[in-house]
Amino acid sequence: MGNLSVGMAFALLLLTASFAPAASAAVLEVSDFDFNGPLGSEGATIEKVGHNHFLVTLSHAPNQPNWANMAQFRIVRNAKGNALRMDVQFTSEKPLYLFDDYFYSYSTDGSRWKPVLWEQKRNGKFNTLLFPPFDRDTVEVGHQVPMSHRTALALIQGWSQSPYVKVEEIGRSLLGRRPLYRVRITDDSSPHPASKRWVHYIGNEHPGEHNAQWRIVGMVEWLLSDEGRDARQRSIFYITLMMSPDAPSKGWYRVNAQGVDMNRSYHVKGANAATQAHESYVRQKALEDLMASDTPVTTYWAMHTWTGIVEPIIRGAGPEFGARLGPWEKLRDIIEALDTNDLIKPLKLKPVAGEELLWSAAPHSQFGITAVLVEGASVHYQKEQNLEAGRVLIQGITQFYSGLRVE
Repeated sequence: MGNLSVGMAFALLLLTASFAPAASAAVLEVSDFDFNGPLGSEGATIEKVGHNHFLVTLSHAPNQPNWANMAQFRIVRNAKGNALRMDVQFTSEKPLYLFDDYFYSYSTDGSRWKPVLWEQKRNGKFNTLLFPPFDRDTVEVGHQVPMSHRTALALIQGWSQSPYVKVEEIGRSLLGRRPLYRVRITDDSSPHPASKRWVHYIGNEHPGEHNAQWRIVGMVEWLLSDEGRDARQRSIFYITLMMSPDAPSKGWYRVNAQGVDMNRSYHVKGANAATQAHESYVRQKALEDLMASDTPVTTYWAMHTWTGIVEPIIRGAGPEFGARLGPWEKLRDIIEALDTNDLIKPLKLKPVAGEELLWSAAPHSQFGITAVLVEGASVHYQKEQNLEAGRVLIQGITQFYSGLRVE
């Protein structure tokens, strides 16, 4: 009987263990959050409200008390198995460029991003993000489909391995002394002299408009593919992926360390180091040098994120339209035919007269070249959608700009 009792007791112990609940995930605490990573939010504070429920209070961009920093952060431990409620507030009475204008994304591996939408209609003062249980202990959260400066550098490093790419450091950022890179893409072994090729400049001004940056990545990927061979031989492309590289780690949406809106920092009378936002001066001076070379820029494409799908707008048309290549509607029709997944609105012409500050228009005012503003993509929640939109646009550009700039 004694042995039987021991056996029964052991069996009962095994049975009990098999039905025992698994150990619960560690509860998230304030110390598990970091707002100072590659995707950060300068000046943000956090307090615990309840079980896995936190309140973040955002600070603002430099010299712009009504411009909220984005609610970007890392969970550095204990995320696995926890569902998170994050309330976010901004205490300005007149918020502008709202932290909850667009969706956010989260990733447990820094590469694959999943969208998370605000619970309430945007208001810029208070809103909530609800996350499902995480599958890893570490998580990154950022605005749109995020791109940190570290990610941008990794992309540029990868591109630099191509024989068709030259990476030029045109200066350094004001705060972090981060390199300001301009990527040149062309086939230097082409039978066509560089001086006869079309020259297209593609850039992003607002550092927090990450969907626009991924659109640029899609353009570059296509240019470096086998499909881009003819484009590389007939054209030269210049790419600036991130105009204010100090911004992502601070959560700055539109500005540099001086608090200047980077799309309202062009000087149509000429670059001026004394009066112009630092990074804008560096990039405009480099553009002016190109315009004075034997390979002047033909078009400038300003990449932004706004509401809806991608929306390209010609703000100033250069002399190549009309008798040279055909009307602007021809470019519109080419892009529409390529856009089989309806990611892009039809190109439209909406000239801006007298704009001396906008990168999306002022290059036309200064040099007479074609300037195109590319807005939209706020509803493109997946990285691949933004990459595809970029591929469509660059194919449209290279098809319309047929032949050579100088025949």
